Amino acid sequence: MKKLLVIAALTVLAGCSTQASRMADCQSQGISKDTCYMAEQNRQTAIQSVALKQAMENSAKQYAQATKKIVHARIKGIDVKIFPADKQGYIEGTAAYLDEDNADAQVYRKGVFTAIYYKRTHKLVLMRDGQIYGRTPI
Repeated sequence: MKKLLVIAALTVLAGCSTQASRMADCQSQGISKDTCYMAEQNRQTAIQSVALKQAMENSAKQYAQATKKIVHARIKGIDVKIFPADKQGYIEGTAAYLDEDNADAQVYRKGVFTAIYYKRTHKLVLMRDGQIYGRTPI
């Protein structure tokens, strides 16, 4: 089993080459050292560009998932706006403070009003003085 793993590792590594070996191969073909060096630099830049492009695409997808929506509702004339990803809430256009944040809900308070956004069921409940004032699905 060990011999098989060693042979597999050598086979994989056989396809790899170092910068020095690529430079030596290039120069052995009669190409100047400066030209070989520039070709190697262009190769490395191309590899880094592809990696950077992929990383940017991955981060863009993650950012889009994180900032996927704004919760906005008007409940009995009271305007409630919540940005779940940013953990910011506004009740009647004024910032409400985040009182609680867990896996199920975010609770925002401002004066006599409490807005509860249920993340899993996508519902918004507005309370006034501890009593349910209204609710709406988002």
